[in-house]
Amino acid sequence: MSSIAPTSSDPLRALLLLLCAQVFFALLDASGKYLAADMGIPLIALIRHGGQVLLMLALLGPRLRLRLLRTAHPALQLLRGLVLSAFTLFFFTALKYLPQAEATAITFIAPLIVMLLAGPLLGEQVSRVRWIGATLGFVGMLVVVRPGTALALVGVVFALLTVACNVAFQLLTRKLAANDDSTTTLFVSALIATFVSALMLPLQDTWGGWPTRLDQTQLLLMAALGVLGIIGQWCFIRAYVWSSASFIAPLVYLQLSWSTLSGWWFFDQVPDALSGFGMLLIGGSGVAVMWVETHARRRST
Repeated sequence: MSSIAPTSSDPLRALLLLLCAQVFFALLDASGKYLAADMGIPLIALIRHGGQVLLMLALLGPRLRLRLLRTAHPALQLLRGLVLSAFTLFFFTALKYLPQAEATAITFIAPLIVMLLAGPLLGEQVSRVRWIGATLGFVGMLVVVRPGTALALVGVVFALLTVACNVAFQLLTRKLAANDDSTTTLFVSALIATFVSALMLPLQDTWGGWPTRLDQTQLLLMAALGVLGIIGQWCFIRAYVWSSASFIAPLVYLQLSWSTLSGWWFFDQVPDALSGFGMLLIGGSGVAVMWVETHARRRST
C-alpha cells in the first residue's frame, strides 16, 4: 500500500473525482434524511460508519492487515475521525428538520472559509479567479437561503455546527493526502467515528428515539449507508491529491445541485425560481473557475 503524494496538478481529474463524490454524498444524505424520520441520529451515524469499517475489513483486511492503520500523522488522523463523527451527527440532524437543498446550502459557508484559510494554514496561493468564484458562490448561497424562508431554527443551528466541522474536515483531508494513503485515512476516520457514534447511543432516546418499525426500504438504506460513504470519501480524498484546497473549494458548491436533484426526486421538494437562480450561480461560479484555470495552465505549458 503506497502512500498518496500529490503528483502533477490535474484540475480536470480533480473535478471528475469531486463530482463522483458529490453524487454519492447526495444519495447518502437522502438516505440519512429518510431514516431520520423514524430513528435517532446516533444509530444512523453508527450504521453509516460501522458499515464502512466492516466493508473495508472484509475487502481489504485480509490483504493489508495492520497496514490499514499505518499513518505518518496519528494525531491528525484522530482529529479527522472526531471531526467526521461530529459532522455526521450534526448534518443528519440538520437534514431531519430542513429540506436537503437548504441544509446543504447553509453548509456552503464552509468552502469560502477554506478559501480564506488555505493560504495561511496550507501555504497555498489563492488566485484572484478563485476569490471571485468563491464570492459568487457565496452570493448564490445567500440567494437560496434568503431572509423570509421558513426554516426551522434548530435545523439551522445544526447546519451551522456542520459548517465548522466541514472547514476542519477539508483542511485535514488536504493535509493528510500529502503523506498518508487514502485507504488508511478512510479506515481510521471511519473507525474513530464508529466508536464515537457508539458512545452517543445512550442519547438515542433524546436524539430521535429508537426505530418503531423497519421495512424493506429502511433495511436497504441502512445497508447502503456504508457503501455510499466509502465510495464518496475515497473520491473526495483523491480529488485533493490532484489539486489544491483553494481550487477545490469553489467546485464544492456544485454539491448543491446534486442535493437539489436528490431532494426533488426522493422527497418532492422543489426550490422556487429565485432559489434555482442562486443554485445556477453557485454551480456556474465553480465550473468557471475550473475552466479559466485549466486554460491558463495550458497556455503556460
